[in-house]
Amino acid sequence: MHTIATMKNLWGAAIGLAVASAFSCGCDRIKGYVSTLRGDDRNPPVARVYDTYLYRSDLHHIVPKGSSPQDSAAIVSRYIDAWITRQLILKTAQMNMPEGDLEKEIADFRELLLTGRYEQKIISERLDTLVAESDIEEYYQANKNNFILDKDILCWSYLPITYCDEALRKKLRTAFARDKAPSDWTKRHKNPDGSTLPWNWEAGVEEAMKEASYNAPLIRDEWTELETLTGKYETDEDFAASAAQKKGYSFVAKNTDGVYLGRVSQYLRRGAQAPIEYAHHQIKSILLNRRMAETLRQANAELRQQAEENQKIEIFDLHEDK
Repeated sequence: MHTIATMKNLWGAAIGLAVASAFSCGCDRIKGYVSTLRGDDRNPPVARVYDTYLYRSDLHHIVPKGSSPQDSAAIVSRYIDAWITRQLILKTAQMNMPEGDLEKEIADFRELLLTGRYEQKIISERLDTLVAESDIEEYYQANKNNFILDKDILCWSYLPITYCDEALRKKLRTAFARDKAPSDWTKRHKNPDGSTLPWNWEAGVEEAMKEASYNAPLIRDEWTELETLTGKYETDEDFAASAAQKKGYSFVAKNTDGVYLGRVSQYLRRGAQAPIEYAHHQIKSILLNRRMAETLRQANAELRQQAEENQKIEIFDLHEDK
């Protein structure tokens, strides 16, 4: 009981301090409105704007448990100030806006909110979000003219090397830059049947990582805009020109997250045909949006049919004599 009483005293002190700081010149005015209490004398008002009151009970939820009286007072004071400003804005808006217009806007917004929630429910229950690759390919081939690049893009692969030692960084950098197999590749990569393991630069990178027991994701063939890459990473000063001119251009990229080795496999300039890999996400969104519209159309048709069957719809003759 003593603890409860102490907490009540602290709360009372916080309210008192806050009200005193917020209304150092208006304490007498607040006392004049005690007769308008929403409950009883244990729930007095702490602020008033025109005919709207803020009561002590409205403040109980805003102060975190364990706050000191000083912190509580500061929090309550800020809340009261914000409440006063909000009520003044609302009151001024009410006085300067025709009541009919406001009621219509509220009704329109309520209709939009209810309609939106209904459509979300239908979509979540009925929409099939799986889009087949064949559908994406078919749409791309039929609409190629709609996928012309409006900016330079590139396809690159990259590997994080932030925690590599210097020796491994050099070996990986060499592997990223290599355009042909090392001279001893055939000798070191013979299969039991006498054939040789095919070489590509990724195989060289993976071999270097395996030898050093270095485990990191090698991200392959990711399409991105040139401006996105150069905005996200710090690269060579002549990066754009080098990437456009040299196939297999390798480089070091840095940002606040770490250091990366990168290699550009393709570079396409503005005005070129966008590859399907780059347009893939956009096409999927287009097909899903079409499917979503059709799902809602079918749901609305079913809704109307059901209402007509149950005689919930009636259209009156506009020209009928009254």
